[in-house]
Amino acid sequence: MLKQMGDKTAADLSAAQKADLAALVSFQSLKAAKTSEIAAATKQQDLKETELANLLDAVAKAKEDMESTKNALSADEQMLLEASKSCSTEEEEYAGRTKVRSEEIKALGETLNILTGDEARDLMSKTLSFLQVDSVNTNDQARSASQNAAATTAMQGIMKVARKHKNWALATLAVHAKLDTFTKVKEAMDKMTAELKAQQKEEVEKKDFCNKKLDETEDLIKVGQQTADDLDGKHKGLASKIEGLKAEVEVLNKEVSEAQVNLKRAGEDRKAANKLYQSSMSDQRATIQILNMAMNRLKEFYAPKGAVLATVNAHAPPPPPKPSSNAYEKSGSSGGVLQLLAKIISDAEATESELKITEQEAQQEYAAFVSSSSASIEADRASISEKEKQIAGASSEKSYTEEAQLANKGEVEKLNDLLKATHLDCDWLLKYFDIRQTARSEELDAIAQAKAILSGADFS
Repeated sequence: MLKQMGDKTAADLSAAQKADLAALVSFQSLKAAKTSEIAAATKQQDLKETELANLLDAVAKAKEDMESTKNALSADEQMLLEASKSCSTEEEEYAGRTKVRSEEIKALGETLNILTGDEARDLMSKTLSFLQVDSVNTNDQARSASQNAAATTAMQGIMKVARKHKNWALATLAVHAKLDTFTKVKEAMDKMTAELKAQQKEEVEKKDFCNKKLDETEDLIKVGQQTADDLDGKHKGLASKIEGLKAEVEVLNKEVSEAQVNLKRAGEDRKAANKLYQSSMSDQRATIQILNMAMNRLKEFYAPKGAVLATVNAHAPPPPPKPSSNAYEKSGSSGGVLQLLAKIISDAEATESELKITEQEAQQEYAAFVSSSSASIEADRASISEKEKQIAGASSEKSYTEEAQLANKGEVEKLNDLLKATHLDCDWLLKYFDIRQTARSEELDAIAQAKAILSGADFS
């Protein structure tokens, strides 16, 4: 009964120990998994906090840029409004001046035609021939006729160029050449020549300035676009690098978690194996002790006081049988029993030695596994730390690159605005530069020729 109770208790204890071991293994596995999840969640939280900080910083900068852009837009709209008002006023004044000048030139031309027409000349010669205000000699008459002819020729040349280029100022000068004295006309010609030359020079200088400004701005825009392409490529490379490093870190973290779980499981298995070894050694030693006690008890009975048993020499012939008797005698086959016990004890001791050797080998294998696993975990952790540093550096460089992209984009936009403004200011001049220069040169030539005619030159 006691033996049955002991066996049942041992079975219950073994089942309870197995259940505890299974629960411990499950707990350690769950703990390792949850620890990994907590670490991953913590890292994700840190990344999200970093992204949030960067996003808030970008939002703040965007708000500042939007505010400055609004202010610039308001200033530009105000300037455009003032410029529109000014241009409108200038256009109205110019239209008024043009109308007045056109009417004035038209009136002067009609007056000149009236005064210089054939009918007027004949009529005036008839009406003025009866009244002599002053007397002139023949030389004075010839000189006056020559001057009138020169003035008419000069006027016709200037008027022809004025009509061609629709220059009403030049037409006015032609009228003055017909009506005014030569001295005043020459002074007006010199003044107009100086103004035309100044305009010619200003347009040449402005053309050079416009070409230089357009070339410089276009070159800067090309440089900005090339910089934008370089920054885009760098940004994509950094993003790809960060994603690759994150993937590698994730793989390493998974390997570390698996190695930790395997290490814990190996430790639990080693602990259970050692416990089983201790129990087996204890049982084996107890068995050997019991067998030795049984051996000694049999020796006391079959070989009292240290007598040598007949079974010591297995090859000795058995003693002759004694005369038959009804009295009880010691069994003659006791030597076989003792030899069997001795063999069982020897086998038990050999088993004990094998258990020790097996335990030592298992402990050595476990120690080697722990050493290699720990080294692998440390190496993976070192690699993870290095890759996280690389990720942090790449993320910082990526942020700087994004700031550089925004700054370069703003600079390119400013350059494009400057290029548009320069085109608005220069396109008309560059388009009609050659035509205006040619027209102004013809005007200057006409004025110079007219002045030479008035000075006595003969181009016939």
